[in-house]
Amino acid sequence: MRPLMKNPHAVFTMLVVLTNCVAMSNAAFFIRPSSSSSWISPSQSQRRATFDSRYNCHLQHRGIHHLMAPTDNSTIEKLQQQANKMKLEAEKLEAELNLEKIKKLELAIGATEHIKDKKKKVQKWNDIRADIKALASRIDPSVLESLEKTIVAEEERTIASTSVMPRDTNTVMDNEEVKMDSPRVSTETNLYAKRQRIVSSMGNTDKEKITEAELAAAVELYVLLPRPMRRALARSIDLDDNRTDPAIIVLNLFDLRESLSDETLQRLYQEELLSREQNGSGDQKPLDVAMKTTGIEKREPDDPFNPFAYPDANNVRDVNSMVENFLPRQTRKEGMVPTKEEADMFVTQVLGKVGKKTFQPSGPVESISGGFLIRGNMVSPLKGDGDKLMELLDESIVEMMPKEWNEKYQVSYIVDPTPQMFVDENVNGSPVLLVHARDMSPSTNILLTTGVSSVSLFLTFVFAISIFGQNDTVMQRITAVQGQLDYDLTWFNQLLTPFLVALGVTQVCHEMSHLAVAKKDGFKITPPTILPLLSLPYMSFQNRIKTSPKNFSSLFNFAFVGPAVGMTVSLIFLILGLQMTMEMTPEQVQYSSSVPVGFLKLSSLGANIVDYILGGGDGIILQQDPNTPVLLHPFAIAGFSGLMINAIDSIPLAGTDGGRMSQALLGRPGHTAFSGLVYFGLLLYTVFSGHQDIFLSYLFVTSFTQRDLEIPARNEVDQAGIGQAALALILWSVAILTLSPVN
Repeated sequence: MRPLMKNPHAVFTMLVVLTNCVAMSNAAFFIRPSSSSSWISPSQSQRRATFDSRYNCHLQHRGIHHLMAPTDNSTIEKLQQQANKMKLEAEKLEAELNLEKIKKLELAIGATEHIKDKKKKVQKWNDIRADIKALASRIDPSVLESLEKTIVAEEERTIASTSVMPRDTNTVMDNEEVKMDSPRVSTETNLYAKRQRIVSSMGNTDKEKITEAELAAAVELYVLLPRPMRRALARSIDLDDNRTDPAIIVLNLFDLRESLSDETLQRLYQEELLSREQNGSGDQKPLDVAMKTTGIEKREPDDPFNPFAYPDANNVRDVNSMVENFLPRQTRKEGMVPTKEEADMFVTQVLGKVGKKTFQPSGPVESISGGFLIRGNMVSPLKGDGDKLMELLDESIVEMMPKEWNEKYQVSYIVDPTPQMFVDENVNGSPVLLVHARDMSPSTNILLTTGVSSVSLFLTFVFAISIFGQNDTVMQRITAVQGQLDYDLTWFNQLLTPFLVALGVTQVCHEMSHLAVAKKDGFKITPPTILPLLSLPYMSFQNRIKTSPKNFSSLFNFAFVGPAVGMTVSLIFLILGLQMTMEMTPEQVQYSSSVPVGFLKLSSLGANIVDYILGGGDGIILQQDPNTPVLLHPFAIAGFSGLMINAIDSIPLAGTDGGRMSQALLGRPGHTAFSGLVYFGLLLYTVFSGHQDIFLSYLFVTSFTQRDLEIPARNEVDQAGIGQAALALILWSVAILTLSPVN
């Protein structure tokens, strides 16, 4: 049973060729006189004699045997022609019926792949095997002996290989020693002879032929190739290496050799290598060695030093490099990426049935880093409504796909993330379906995130203590208790509490706004990680999205609401703190917190608010020496700091809240370009302006913690609306005013 399950298509190909031989021989009788014995094989002669006897008996049984009595030569010749014609029609009908049975058996073999019960699967294969043998005996009884020898040889070889080491279907050695037993060679030789008779009967005698010895040698070379190389060669002629006899593949490669290009073979081989890497396979043969083995020259980039050169859509490395820039690392987690079989299952079981109502694929699935692309077109009634498309596909997946598939994978409607977008008529690339993992939670070490948050909290306390560093009264009291065993710093903790509470309330409002939108739209986020920053208490609270938002509109709302609410609450604390500063009693002034003028001048918006409320807007405060301390209530300092922290979080870089807004408005390609311009603009400003207080450390931390774009939304073709774009411009304008220093 094992060899039939392993390679059933070799047997079917043999049967198809034999059946076609019969059909070709029948066609020859209509063209050549029936007396030409060179057109009739021994098996056909036997069947003809059997048919003649049965046909004559049939005529006698019908009571018309008197028609066979000799009358004259013309009548005899006419009756013989009629008999030959009826006989040929019967044989032709028999050949057509055999071909139809072969097609039904092929469908039966494909159906066994979805049978999970091993006993039922074995029983089904026993039935198929019996049908194959019965069909083979009807077409050509001489093939049975060769078929049985092939099965025995395959069983012996499988047993021998499994006795040495367990052979996994996904694990193949680089130097796979697969020898051809004599029964297998004889089968392929028989196939070769059948093929030669077909070619001869079709009159293609002038075409270059492969000899029997060359075929055997080519098959031996083919089976010794590494598995990815064999699969690539088979795929180049639309065959499956696992299900097709090597002789069939070699013969088709020989016939189609002029239509195969080096670029196609190289691309297919690279896809196989990538697929094996994603699935954890063991075959890691270098590309250069593989190209040398196949005789294909490795194609170098036209201009590798040109940063503006388009990536090559036919080069797997270029494709995956571009995809990895557009899709975050959590989409490529080891063990979570779907296989080609699982992607094909979605195409056949879902799109194959509801594609005419949803999305019609235009070709096979394409492997990319992190999943598989399905190119095609959304049907006309759904044009412009990607959300409806996802809703219909989700319903079909629940009904038609296994529960395990739906729990592990999902389908997203995105813009083509490969270099193919540069040749599409659509500026942003054509829409495609992406089959990828459902769970995209980050794989960051919890100890690392806890450590980073602990450092950030420590720096926040240091900042809180520093705002009392220029208060002589506070510093004298702290110095006085040094060296005492029973000192009491409760009074100092009471001084720190208003600042920490105001800053904490601001950040809690920011995070709760994110959580409210995520709950409303039904996607999950991670607990926040506090990121450190010099010159401010901290940089931001970073939370990652674990499951896909519904669309870009949902992503924008999630990103916008956090910094918008945070900046609003910060402004409230700033203004409230300035009012409380003007109402402080002399005792409160004695223990008041303060910040230098230079710190206030880091923000044009915050500094001018302070100067307007405390100094009347005449610049009295801001025109002082940068080291001059300005007494402020802790609420005012917390509001000023919170305003800058939320403004920094609004900068449209990669995975920040500002970056999420940019991605929702511009799409992945547009956001990538825009984010790059912002990054280099900030870098140049930091280097040449001399304002390195905040942005230098900000760019450094962001490069490590927030460099990836956001995970795919379910619908990324329909971008955010004009109203959301207006809100983003307002928020970014406020952020620019906040982060622009006072000259």
